[in-house]
Amino acid sequence: MTRLAIAATVAALLAAVLLAAPGVVGSMTEARVRERVAAIDASDTASAEVTSFERGWFRSTAKIELRLAPNDFQVAFDGAESGLAAGILPIRVDFAHGPIAALDGASFGWSKLIARLDTEAPGVVELEQTLGVPYVFEFRGRTRFLGGLDFDADAPPFELPIDETLVTFSGAKLDGTFTDPQLAANLQVAAIAFSSQTGTFAIQDLRAGVDNELRSQYVMPGEAQLSIERVTISEAGGAVPLFELANLRVASNTGLDAAGELIEMRVDYDLDSVRIEQSEITAAKLGMAMRNLDVAALEAYGAAIEDAAGAVGSPGELMATVAPQLERALRAGPSLTLDPISFKLDAEPFEGRIALSTNTANLPAVGALNLDNPLHVLGLFDTDAEVRLSKALAERLTLLFAQVQLAVDGSIPPEQLEYMAEAQSGLLLTLLVAQGVLVEEGDGYASALTVVNGTLTLNGNPLPLGLP
Repeated sequence: MTRLAIAATVAALLAAVLLAAPGVVGSMTEARVRERVAAIDASDTASAEVTSFERGWFRSTAKIELRLAPNDFQVAFDGAESGLAAGILPIRVDFAHGPIAALDGASFGWSKLIARLDTEAPGVVELEQTLGVPYVFEFRGRTRFLGGLDFDADAPPFELPIDETLVTFSGAKLDGTFTDPQLAANLQVAAIAFSSQTGTFAIQDLRAGVDNELRSQYVMPGEAQLSIERVTISEAGGAVPLFELANLRVASNTGLDAAGELIEMRVDYDLDSVRIEQSEITAAKLGMAMRNLDVAALEAYGAAIEDAAGAVGSPGELMATVAPQLERALRAGPSLTLDPISFKLDAEPFEGRIALSTNTANLPAVGALNLDNPLHVLGLFDTDAEVRLSKALAERLTLLFAQVQLAVDGSIPPEQLEYMAEAQSGLLLTLLVAQGVLVEEGDGYASALTVVNGTLTLNGNPLPLGLP
């Protein structure tokens, strides 16, 4: 056979493969769509159904009805009794089959998809016209040859009057990858505001990101972040917001031990400032660490709670259902640490830490744990806590406490309330120092509390109170 004949044969075979591939990919795509929709339908958070799947050689179209939990999503239109008005999210997904997928441009891969609300479903066109957008959202995905999905999505900006409130949405963008079971995604919303005659609630520059392994509904090791640049609540015509939050950041990291049986999680909260009327909190930090969370107990507990939520039963029956999972979780020795706890209230500092750990040696025999006795349950935990605050902040907090206590009575005239609260707060603070609850340290106070085997110690002094 000549080289020319060999080349022609190879070209013919390649052409046959390329022409046959889209049909095979289309069949695989339909099977995968039905599998995914069935998985959603089997969950407790939503129901879903493939109402139609039109499969062609190079293109296919799926129509899916997604119904979230009751009342989670509902848009009403006069005269409509189905579609959005019935709480159903009708989705149309258009597929192009590879290896050269041509849909809104060509790309190399097994398939390409674009998903939007189905404009043939009741209420969708009316909603788009009301919002003044070409689509409510659009999700675009590309399946790679070696597996995995690259995706991006957006929701256009709109203004929507609802009763006497104007909702202003700047639009949202999403992008990421999914290679089962790993999900990495980033979301950005520039701004959203709710305005009325009385005032405005606004959020600016919301960003979120995840990079997690989706092992189950409850176990997702990996990292996640959330940040919000600004949140404000303003009165109409007011020059200064009644409430203003600046630069909130949340970061979490979740991991598993080598055996995949225990979870360890760390969450850090940072806030530059939050102002409520004339008071301002700055430099706020909260670190939360959880260790030795039993994976199997967590998943069983979550499933038991979901099952109980759909049934009618007494609190006692619910406790009996989750008690075995709670006991198993305690035997793994879980712990919770809050460190640091710090902020400044009008420039006056507060610092603290709290550590709770399970004393597994105090656990009774398997099956004998009595969750009906709160003191018995508290006796299973050891505690180590410290707090430090300035004297000015201590005075302010005791004054606030006295004001709240006196206001409960309701019989004290407002003009006397502040005077009496100041007198009581000074006496209370003196009493706390005299009894050793607070210890003076320079220009501030400190306090340390420990609970070990049910024995309480305050600032090094054992207390005559204990836990069984």
